[in-house]
Amino acid sequence: MISLTATTYDMRILDLSQVAQSVEVETQRFDAPGRLSFETLEDTGIAVPEGSAVEFRDNGEKVFRGFVFTASRDRAGNVNYVAYDQLRYLKASASYSWENVTLEQIITQIAADFSLTVGDLAATGYTFPSLIKENETCLDIIFDALSHVIYETGKIFVFYDDFGKLVLREVKDLMRTGVIGDGSMMTDYEYKRDIDSNTYNRVKLVRPNKETGRTDVYLVEDTDTQQRWGLLQYYDKVDKNMNEAQITQLAEAYLKYYNRVQQTLSISAIGVTGIRAGMIIPVLIRAVEALSFNRVLLVERCTHHYEGSGYHTMDIEVRSFDQLGGGDTV
Repeated sequence: MISLTATTYDMRILDLSQVAQSVEVETQRFDAPGRLSFETLEDTGIAVPEGSAVEFRDNGEKVFRGFVFTASRDRAGNVNYVAYDQLRYLKASASYSWENVTLEQIITQIAADFSLTVGDLAATGYTFPSLIKENETCLDIIFDALSHVIYETGKIFVFYDDFGKLVLREVKDLMRTGVIGDGSMMTDYEYKRDIDSNTYNRVKLVRPNKETGRTDVYLVEDTDTQQRWGLLQYYDKVDKNMNEAQITQLAEAYLKYYNRVQQTLSISAIGVTGIRAGMIIPVLIRAVEALSFNRVLLVERCTHHYEGSGYHTMDIEVRSFDQLGGGDTV
């Protein structure tokens, strides 16, 4: 049984459990707040005002807590609401300058500046010697720092809103045990391989040089994959303060990351309450060679659908837990 309630600014509590015709909860591992959308049929007006706090539970289990940002009504009286969790407020832009700071401290300071609630923050074990951010969204600041921590430590952490508290956790602590795949929860899947979206076999980085008035070029490439796929170049400008060793290291890291066939797996399944982006799930699909044995995969995106009296399904996009970051191979 689902429970959906809204608390308005003037502390009116609205129980929407019986009038919600559909509910959808979406989470992504990187760069986006959690999102809840629901539809009701209303006689007049819009019952839930903007800014109202919304809580959604499934059989008593906490699923989502956030705030209404949009509401739209059609002629027939169907009203669609969209609520986001606390990460939505981190879209605000700001400037920061830190020295000897951890990701945990960055999150704590930004959260305090925007009056957001913080929960448990895992210790990453990495300290930034210095970090300067000018006029960037706080969401970008935190997730850029998170990406750097993942690269430096070799550990994958996930930052998200856990029912009203900002948390940072290592994904190894978010393991689900039940297999999804052949004969187990899965109703359909799509497995895709491509070199079209995020594959590069040449990395070209350039740095402005004030002394010469020209740009210094740093190039790394893989001629083997160029013979098979053609030349796919990644180009970017780097900070003028980076030295040659740092730029070379960055270029090699980019080549290692992008020089591969990108593989994604989208699964439709019976809904399992609690699965969200950033978790690890076991997957087994014998028709796909790379998944023909029990693989542990990282959930990049998860959308739960609730219809009518609580019929629950989910769509999940997974990538490999064997390597770091987005674009991992399956």
